[in-house]
Amino acid sequence: MIEFANVTKEYDNQTALKDISFSVGKGEMVFITGPSGSGKTTLLKLIYVADKPDTGNISVAGWDTDQIKESSIPFLRRNIGIVFQDFRLLANKNAFENVAIALRIRGVGEKEVKTRVYESLKTVNLRHKSDSFPKSLSGGEQQRVVIARAIVSEPTVLLADEPSGNLDPDTAEGIMRTFKDINAKGTTVLIATHNRELYRNSGRRVIKLNSGILIGEEIG
Repeated sequence: MIEFANVTKEYDNQTALKDISFSVGKGEMVFITGPSGSGKTTLLKLIYVADKPDTGNISVAGWDTDQIKESSIPFLRRNIGIVFQDFRLLANKNAFENVAIALRIRGVGEKEVKTRVYESLKTVNLRHKSDSFPKSLSGGEQQRVVIARAIVSEPTVLLADEPSGNLDPDTAEGIMRTFKDINAKGTTVLIATHNRELYRNSGRRVIKLNSGILIGEEIG
């Protein structure tokens, strides 16, 4: 589902990732971990083609991202849901509208939009908050709206960048249960985090980065 082969990425002559190789199979849930500046966010950006590698090859859901045409990137991204640490919710739109945006951009009919948005909100246990605006939601609830937005298009791959960064431990644990439920339905999930508690005793693969180098892998 995701494969990196000898990938290197530099910014202003500073190496963000160096000769990275790993693969994530369909339906897996894998963690990418390392301290701040280790290359976790860069790695995710390369997967959804916000950037391209300087050398090496990346394959995502059957697409070779180093060879993809600019016009085809939106089609690749339809396979990918993204959960950002800073939420990026629109303050002037309620939970329903924030989740619906991803579908309306693609021209999905309103009847289907309604069905899929409510189903996504139900998945994250926020169906009852569909009319609530971000400022009235807790941090954990906002994060779950972000997850609902990420999964409403039924992506095959879900990426999460430090999803517990702004949350207390109990709320973070609840968010992880949501990710596990989504993964159990067949979605490939890749979570970048420096928080060891997210993957401790998870039984999942943990890929470890440090200063842009893949230094090892373990089972959480």
